Amino acid sequence: MQTKTMTKTAIKQKTGNFGNFFMEVSNTKPYFKAAFEGFAGSGKTYTSALVAIGLHQKIKSKKPIVMFDTEKAAKFLKRVFKEAGIELLVKESRTLADLKESMRIMREQQISDIFIIDSISHVWEDTVEAYKRKMNRNHLQFQDWGVLKPMWKSEFSDPLVRDPYHIIMCGRAGYEYENEINSDTGKREIYKSGVKMKVEGETAYEPDILVLMERFEEILGKDKKVYRQATVVKDRSTQIDGMTFINPSFENFEPAIDDMLADPDAREMQETDSSGLFKTEEDKREYIRNKEIVLEKISNELVKAWPSTGAADKKSRIEISEKIFNTNSWEEIKRKGLDELEAGLEALKIAIQDYFAEQFPDKAEEKKTATKKTVKTRKEGKDVK
Repeated sequence: MQTKTMTKTAIKQKTGNFGNFFMEVSNTKPYFKAAFEGFAGSGKTYTSALVAIGLHQKIKSKKPIVMFDTEKAAKFLKRVFKEAGIELLVKESRTLADLKESMRIMREQQISDIFIIDSISHVWEDTVEAYKRKMNRNHLQFQDWGVLKPMWKSEFSDPLVRDPYHIIMCGRAGYEYENEINSDTGKREIYKSGVKMKVEGETAYEPDILVLMERFEEILGKDKKVYRQATVVKDRSTQIDGMTFINPSFENFEPAIDDMLADPDAREMQETDSSGLFKTEEDKREYIRNKEIVLEKISNELVKAWPSTGAADKKSRIEISEKIFNTNSWEEIKRKGLDELEAGLEALKIAIQDYFAEQFPDKAEEKKTATKKTVKTRKEGKDVK
C-alpha cells in the first residue's frame, strides 16, 4: 500500500474549522537547550564553553555569548573564548532575581544568541535560603514546597523552555539515596541509588538534552591519566541518546544540535488561559447577576410585545415562550443556563418580529420601506426627521 504525504491544502480541508486550533507539526522551538550535571572537577564548565563556541560558529552568530556566573569561573574561560574570537559577557551573581533579569534582557533586547548558566545549583540554594530568611525560619516545612516549586517553575523553568535563544545550563551533582531491608541482618539500610542535579526536582529534565559529566583517573605505573567522560542521559532528538564520549567536544553533540535547529518555523501554538476554568465566589455572583439581567430582558420583550393582562396576550406570551425555550413555565426557564438564556433572548426577538410581520404584513412593509428610505436619504446627506 502506497503512503501519500498530505499537502497543507489537504490538511486544511481535513481539519476544517479546527485548522486554526491544530497545525501541522513543525520545529517551533529551533533552539538548543542543554543541561550538564556532575560533581566538582568533572568538566561541566569547560565542556559547556566548548559547546557554546561550536554552536556560535555553527549559527554564524555575530553577537557575544552571555554567561551567568555563580562561581567566578568565567575568568578561566577567557583564553578559550579569546582564541575563538568570541566576546564573553558575564553577570556574576547567585540570586534568582538577577537570573530572571538576565533572561529578560536576553529575551527582549536580544543582545546574544547563547546563554550559559553556571551553576544553577547555587541559584536554587540561594532561592531556598532567601525564602527561609523571608519566613524567619531555619528549616523548611512541608507546605513551603507548595510556594517554592510553583515560583521556581514560573520564574525560571518556564522561561528556560520558552525563551527564544540557546541555553546551556550547568549544575552540581548529588547522590540519590534509597533504603531497603538487608536480608542477612534484617535491618533497614540506606544506599546510593543514583546521581541527580542539585536543584529543584524537575529542572534538570526541562532541557532537551541532559548530560552527566564524570572525572576519571587511571594510574599506569608512574604515569597518571586523567580524563572526563560525558554520558547522554536524555536526548529528545534520540540522535546521541545514551552515548558516552571521552573528553567531549562540540562535534560529539552536533548531530543532536543539527536535529534541533533543522527547518525552523516562526509560528507559535496559541494557548488558552486555564484560569477561567476555576470559579471563584465572585465569578459565581457575576454569573448570577448576568443571568438575572438576561431573564429581565426576556420578560421585558414578552411584556413589550403583549402588554395586557388579558387572556389573549397571556396566551401569546406562553406560546412563544414554549416555542423558544421548550417550556411554558417561567420557573423552568429561570433554571436554564446563562448561555442558553442569551441565545433564547436573541431567538425571542426574531420570533416576535416575525410574529407581528405575519399578523400585520402591511405595517411590516411600511416599516421596511421607511427604513430603506431613511438609509437612502442619509447616504445622500439629507437629514430626515
